[in-house]
Amino acid sequence: MSAAVLLFVALAAVVVSRVVLAVLRFRRVELAFDGEPSLPVLGNSLAFLGATEDDVFYRIRGLWGGRRHVTRMSLLGHLILIVSDPDDIEKVFRGKDTQDKSRIFYQFLEYISRNGLVTINGAEWRTHRKALTPAFHGELLDKYQEVFDEEAKGFLARVRPGVAHDVMPSLKTGSARAFFRTALTTDITGDAADFFPVMMEVLEAFPRTMTFRSFQPWFWTDATFGLTSLGRHVTDLIAKVDLYYAKKMARKEMARVRSQLHRKGHEEDFIKERPTLIEILLQDSDSPLPDRHIMDEPDRHIMDELIIFTGAAIETTVASLGWTFKTLSLRPDVQDRILEEVDEVVGQAGAVLPEHLPRLEYTERVIKESLRLTPAVPMLARGNLHAATTFNGKHVPKGSTFLVNMLGAHRDPRHWEEPLKFDPDRWLPERSQGRHHYAYMPFSAGPRNCIGGRYAMAVMKTLLANVLPRYRVDPVDDGLTDPATFPMSFGIASQLPGGVHVVFTPRQPSAA
Repeated sequence: MSAAVLLFVALAAVVVSRVVLAVLRFRRVELAFDGEPSLPVLGNSLAFLGATEDDVFYRIRGLWGGRRHVTRMSLLGHLILIVSDPDDIEKVFRGKDTQDKSRIFYQFLEYISRNGLVTINGAEWRTHRKALTPAFHGELLDKYQEVFDEEAKGFLARVRPGVAHDVMPSLKTGSARAFFRTALTTDITGDAADFFPVMMEVLEAFPRTMTFRSFQPWFWTDATFGLTSLGRHVTDLIAKVDLYYAKKMARKEMARVRSQLHRKGHEEDFIKERPTLIEILLQDSDSPLPDRHIMDEPDRHIMDELIIFTGAAIETTVASLGWTFKTLSLRPDVQDRILEEVDEVVGQAGAVLPEHLPRLEYTERVIKESLRLTPAVPMLARGNLHAATTFNGKHVPKGSTFLVNMLGAHRDPRHWEEPLKFDPDRWLPERSQGRHHYAYMPFSAGPRNCIGGRYAMAVMKTLLANVLPRYRVDPVDDGLTDPATFPMSFGIASQLPGGVHVVFTPRQPSAA
């Protein structure tokens, strides 16, 4: 045997031995945590073979197995720790090494938005967060209230009385219109009218891909995902949409705003109007708005933020409203109490005004209980560990991911009395004292909590306060009788597979 062959064999043996040792080391670390059986290298990948966007969440819950302690799963040598206990969740959200969004999940959002608040990390995230905070300031949310009320009435105009139908498309249209009118342009006309349905198409298809790809490593690359029917659909759709058109439209709007802002010389002129997200981000150092901040390359960053915020804001708000309407259809007693409150607070005002929202206390309790039992975001991921660490005394390798199981925390019997019961009154102040801060996190928690929580709550309360005085929400015969057992799919937000079907029955004039 020649020296060259011997050298090759020796090198091959070294490489193989190192690979085997790496696999064994990872296997030892992986099996230190409790979890379902897994295979070397493949881990639990086969559990997701053939998964669809409608059933992948159930496969994850199967691997979780209802455990309250930290549970592990792995995908091709990537360790994922499922964290369900509020004490452990607090460690993740507050840990300095676990603030970044996990690339194993959120990288797929970068397909359309590379620099959005949801996907970026570190100093870049802090810059974007500071720039966007003024858009969700209480004073400005009050100015958006007129839009929220107008779009709630637009939803009423689309209701088909007395007919069982899926309410989700109409909810998505209304929520999207509200966001566009507060983020991009005050009126959806002209270029914005063309831009709106184009982006709706993209945002309708893309969220389905995130969870589908995240748990099936063979679809992590765009090339392999593009071979699937869903991948071909998304690829064709993005090609048809041509994101350049979207950027062109947004830049045209930004140029208009810049020109408008240049003409404004007095603080009161700006404050008395309703600034959009673009206007806030383009304000200079003389801006009267709180916590102003200018990002570098604003055109590119603003377009990325608009795309990612449109998806996140619409999907989560629509999901929350969908679950709430489905639950209300089973609880006429809860509807009656909301109706009484709206009649007392809003009365004959004709519109839900900013001063009404804080007084709609029971309505808010209903929304919070719906978000507890059927959260719009039942899980989220933190990770990209830059270095190995320990968690609960066990070694966690570099690059690992923490999967925060918010659905599990929201239903933890150690922190919730009768956790599977829908009970809005559990949110009364006297019953909420001493509750673990991380037992309820519908808008995430910690430094990277959702910036739009108050915005979403205002949209939801306004819609319910418009709908319930005019319509009773009745159930359909679909076998769904308990919110705790509603089936749940998951993309960017949770969904009821097949849609949310209810019947809107007109109330008598005296009830409205």
